[in-house]
Amino acid sequence: MTDYKSPLVGQEVSCVMKGIKSHVLNDADMLKEFIVNVLNKENFHVEDFVLNKFPVQGFTFFALLSESHLAVHTYPEHNAFYMNMYSCRGPKDVEKTFDMIKKKLNPKEVIFFKKDEIPLDKPLLMNYLRSSRISSG
Repeated sequence: MTDYKSPLVGQEVSCVMKGIKSHVLNDADMLKEFIVNVLNKENFHVEDFVLNKFPVQGFTFFALLSESHLAVHTYPEHNAFYMNMYSCRGPKDVEKTFDMIKKKLNPKEVIFFKKDEIPLDKPLLMNYLRSSRISSG
């Protein structure tokens, strides 16, 4: 068996998509199936999946991936969808998944945050974090 060593970089994407029809954001089973299909198409390996439907509306789900994770929260009352995904496979790895989900949901507005090339070893990570700080001044 060959030892696998992941690259020293990863990609993280967080987004809020607004203006999505509330009935879409309440359909946990449809969205779960769609997102798992997207993950499979992009060669992510889903190890586990947790889905929590809230009594009134909305849901949260989390996909534990061999490559890291994907988390989703829906807010039908605000017509909003929140997603966070990290992959250790390398830079630009999460963007295709994000684009496919965005296309399906067809939001009116997207607030998008992306971090490329996040180092996984401590000295590089510490330098990265110091250079990435946002000042509030």
